[in-house]
Amino acid sequence: MHTSINDVSDDDRKITAIYASIGERKAALMQVLGALRADPNWTVANPASTVGGLYKIVSNIDEVLLAMAIAVMFSSGISILVALYNSMEQRRRQIAVLRVLGASKMRVFNLVITESAIIGLLGGFVGIAIALAAGRVVSGILQARVGIVVNPSLPVDGYLMIVLATLALSCVAGIIPAMIAYRTAVVRSLRPIG
Repeated sequence: MHTSINDVSDDDRKITAIYASIGERKAALMQVLGALRADPNWTVANPASTVGGLYKIVSNIDEVLLAMAIAVMFSSGISILVALYNSMEQRRRQIAVLRVLGASKMRVFNLVITESAIIGLLGGFVGIAIALAAGRVVSGILQARVGIVVNPSLPVDGYLMIVLATLALSCVAGIIPAMIAYRTAVVRSLRPIG
């Protein structure tokens, strides 16, 4: 029995989409989809290919954002290096006083590396907090405007890797200022000013 346009009621006209699954018989599904595509009254979409295309677009954006994050981390490392370098230049006298009071060169080196590590840890935690807050705001906007629900989060080991990478980068950035600090000449730095 064939259904014609005369058999369709007003309630039937409210159907906007039909999901068809034929299970394991892919050949039969392809035949049905081919027949439906041939009819100009039907729009046929394969959800798997549509979602796959969407993920390809999103993954490219994800790679761009990852590259931007890496660039920001390296520029932050350079900023830490420059800030600590300038700080060591201004604190030569204080470092010399520490050395006179008995602090070894390695102790001075470790103090500067510790300062650098603390800056890195604080930066990592603040960065994660800002990213989560901004992600929630953007998620709310996406949900309100487009209806897409995105949960901006990482697994716990992802957050741990971010903090450890920030810590390592800041420690590496602190090596040059720490070397300058422990090479500070005590006699020259303690000369009277003026």
